[in-house]
Amino acid sequence: MNPMFVTALAVVAVASIADATFVIGTVAATTAGAVTLSSASVASLGLLGGIVLLKGLLLGAIASRRGKRSAESDQDAAFAVLSNSEPAQCYRRLICDMAAGAIPDQDKILSLFNSEVSPISPKFEYVTAAKVGKIVKKSGLCEVRYTCPLNTVEIAKLLN
Repeated sequence: MNPMFVTALAVVAVASIADATFVIGTVAATTAGAVTLSSASVASLGLLGGIVLLKGLLLGAIASRRGKRSAESDQDAAFAVLSNSEPAQCYRRLICDMAAGAIPDQDKILSLFNSEVSPISPKFEYVTAAKVGKIVKKSGLCEVRYTCPLNTVEIAKLLN
């Protein structure tokens, strides 16, 4: 599968979730109903989109047969979308928790963060989160560093 196609699908998924309306109204005759979501539910929806994007980036990196520079620019674009749609700091928290060992990295998502990147790269904050997790080795310290309305257990459930 074309890595650019996988990345594009992931970007569309994140953009759809980020632009979703969280108060949904239905009209039937003269009655109206509304569903409101808590901040944890909204964060869960946003985090799901980010997980899809990260897995798409991983698949794209594995399947990529193009030059390294082209693959890096594709990743930078995807991480820019991820940064703009991030609920609180949940994606960074997810990466930190994975690097700390609190959440199993069954899909090898952390392999996206092994290389050094420029501080002006959109990927920089995520590489930093992976480094923090490797250094502290405790999810509680990731929780202090990166704010997210979800706890580590709730984030881990979203990966399954």
